[in-house]
Amino acid sequence: MKQFSPPKNPFFRAAYLLTRRFLRHNVGAQSAALAFYLLFMLFPFLIFLSALLGLLHLDVAGILSALAEFLPAQVVDVVEVYLTYVGSSPSPQLLVFGLVFSIYFPMRATNTLMRSVRTAYHLGPAHGVVQVLKTLLYTVLLIAAIALTLVLMSVSDRILAYCVANFGLPAFIAELWARLRFPLAAAVGYFALFFLYALAQDSRQPWRNIWPGTLAALTAWMGLSWLYAWYVEHIAHYSLLYGSIGTVIVLLIWLNLSATALIMGAELNGTLISLRKELRLSRETSN
Repeated sequence: MKQFSPPKNPFFRAAYLLTRRFLRHNVGAQSAALAFYLLFMLFPFLIFLSALLGLLHLDVAGILSALAEFLPAQVVDVVEVYLTYVGSSPSPQLLVFGLVFSIYFPMRATNTLMRSVRTAYHLGPAHGVVQVLKTLLYTVLLIAAIALTLVLMSVSDRILAYCVANFGLPAFIAELWARLRFPLAAAVGYFALFFLYALAQDSRQPWRNIWPGTLAALTAWMGLSWLYAWYVEHIAHYSLLYGSIGTVIVLLIWLNLSATALIMGAELNGTLISLRKELRLSRETSN
C-alpha cells in the first residue's frame, strides 16, 4: 500500500501537519481537561474579581457591555450575577477568600496548559520545584493582567468626559484613550499568553518560535467566541432544549473552545518550527 505523502504546497503542508498534530497529541482530550480546570477556576475567580470591582468602584456595566460584544449571552449572564451580587457588598474578607482559591485553581489550569505547550514543542513532562515556581509566577501574572484589562475596559466615556470638564484633561487625549483602550486590553492578553508559551520552555526560545502561535491563538479565541455567541443567539437555543442547564452547557462548550484555541496556538508554533527544519535540511541537502 502506497504511503500518503504530505502536500508540497507550504500552506496545505502546514495545515496537514497541524491536523496530524491535533490527532497525535490528543488535543481534544487535553482541551477537555483544561476546560474542566477552567470551570473550577471560574467561580472563585469571579468572586475575587467581584470583590475587587466593589472595592475599586470600577464600572461593572462597562465591563459587561464589552464582554457582550464577543461572548455568548449566557456566559455574560453568569459573570453578571457574580459581579453584581458580590460587587454590591464589597468585603476585604471575601476578596482574600476569592484570591486564595483564585490562585489554587488557576495554578492547576496553568499546569495543564503548560504540559500541553511542552507536548507541542516535543518537550518531556516537567517536574520539581522549578515547575511549581513557574506555575505560581504565571498565575500571579495572569491575575495582574486580568485586573489591568478590567481597569482598561471599565474606563467609560462618561468618566473621560467628566475628567475633561473638571480636571482639564485635553479632549484629544480622552478621544484617543476611548479608541485605544480595547486594543491595549488585547495587547495585555497577547503578552500574557506569549509569556505562558515562553515560560513553559526549558530554555530561551527565539521570538519567531512563540509569537505566531500567540497571535493566532488570541485571534482564534476571539473569533470562535464571537461565532459561538452568534450561533447560540440565532440558531442553537440551548435554554429551550435543556431548560435551566442550558447555560451550563453553553459555558462548558465555550470553555472547551477556548482551551482548544490556546493549545492549538502552541501546536502552530511547533508546526512552523518543523517546517523551518525541513526547509533548512532541504537546502543543506541541495548544496
